[in-house]
Amino acid sequence: MKLLRNRNFVVYWTGSTMVQMGLQFSTIALTWFVLQTTGSAARIGVVLALFPISRMVTSPFIGYVLDRLPRRALMVTDNLCQAILYLFIPILAWTHTLSFGTLLVIVGLAGALSPLSMIGRGVILPNIVAIDELELANGFSQLRMSLVSLLGPALGGVLVAFFGAPMTLLITAGCYGLYVGSLLLIPSSRYRSADASDAGGNDAESKLNGLQFLFRVPLLVLLIVITLFFNLTYGPLEPALPVLVSREFHTGASVLGLIWSSFAVGSLLGTMLWSRFRPQWSLRLSISGIILCWGAFSGGVGISGHPWQAMLMMFLGGVTFAPYNILAATMQQKLIPDRHRGKVYGVMQSITSVGLPIGQMAGGFLVKGIGAGSTILVGGIATVMLGIVVASLRRAWRTAARV
Repeated sequence: MKLLRNRNFVVYWTGSTMVQMGLQFSTIALTWFVLQTTGSAARIGVVLALFPISRMVTSPFIGYVLDRLPRRALMVTDNLCQAILYLFIPILAWTHTLSFGTLLVIVGLAGALSPLSMIGRGVILPNIVAIDELELANGFSQLRMSLVSLLGPALGGVLVAFFGAPMTLLITAGCYGLYVGSLLLIPSSRYRSADASDAGGNDAESKLNGLQFLFRVPLLVLLIVITLFFNLTYGPLEPALPVLVSREFHTGASVLGLIWSSFAVGSLLGTMLWSRFRPQWSLRLSISGIILCWGAFSGGVGISGHPWQAMLMMFLGGVTFAPYNILAATMQQKLIPDRHRGKVYGVMQSITSVGLPIGQMAGGFLVKGIGAGSTILVGGIATVMLGIVVASLRRAWRTAARV
C-alpha cells in the first residue's frame, strides 16, 4: 500500500499512537485517583471537564498561532511542557503535597496546551499525504484511535492496579517524551506553517478570521453544531461509568479498562468495515445513523446488570461510532485550505469542546441524584433524540451542500 510506504506518515502515525496511549493511561489514572482519594463522582466530572474547558479557551488563539509560527517548534514545546506537568503529579503525590486544587491547576494547564498538538495533527496531515489518500489516511487515524482505545484503558487499568495512579502518570510523561522524538523526525517543511501570504489566497480572504471563514462554508457550520451536541450527549458516560463499575458492579479499575477496551475492539472493527465496504450513503444518513446507533448502544450500558453486558453494548457502540471521525475529519480537511487551517480548526475546536465538559459535569451531578446506570441511560436517550433531529434536517443538508 502506497500510504504505508510514506515514511513521514508512518512516523506521524507511530508518534501519535504513543502520545494518545499515554493520554489513555492518564484518563484511567486520574479518574481512579480522584475516586479513591475523594470518593466523589462530582469531582471526577470536574477533573474530566476541566481538560476540554481549558482546551476550548485556548484553541482559537493557538489555531491562529499555528498559521503564523513554525508548527514543529510549537508542537515540540507543547509536548515537552505536558511531559513536565504529568511528571509533577506523581512527585507531589509521593511527597504528600498534592491537593485537589493543585491537581486542577495541573490538569487545566495540560488542557490549555493540548490544542497545539491536537489541532497540529489535523492541520499537517493533508501536507503529509496526497489528497486522494486523505480519507484512507483518516481511516488509519481512526484505526490508531481504536487500537489505542483497545490497549490503552486495559493496560492503564492494569498499570493502576499493580503500580498505582502516580506511577501510571509517570509513564504518561514518558509517552510525551517519545512523541517529541517522532515530531523531530518529520521534516519541518512538511508542517508548512502557512500564513496570509500563502499562495492561492487573495487579500480579502486572507484577512478573514476563523469564525468568518466558517460562516462562508455552511456545511462546516452544520457539522460543527452536530458535533457540539454529540459531545454534550456523550459527556455523562465518562464520569458515570467508573461509578457504575465500582459501586454497582463492585469491581475495580481493570474491569473499567476492559469495558473501554470493548468499545475499542468494536471501533477497530467498525473502522475496518467502513474502509473495506464504504457504503454510498448520503452524508446526512451516514451521520444521523451513526448517532442513532451509538445512542441506543451506549444507553444500553446503563441498564446492564453485569460487566459482560456493558462490554457487549460498548463493543456494538464502537462498531457504529467509528466512521464518524473519518467522515467529519476528511470533510473538514477538504473544505479548509492550508492557509486557514490552523485558525479555523482552533475555532472549531473551541466550539465543539463546549459540549463535552457540560455533559461531563452534568453527568457527575446526575450520578448523585439518580445513580450511575440511570445517568448513562439518560445520555443514550438524548443521543437517540439528536440522531432523529439530524436525520430530519433534509433542507438544511441540501442547502449546506449547495453553497
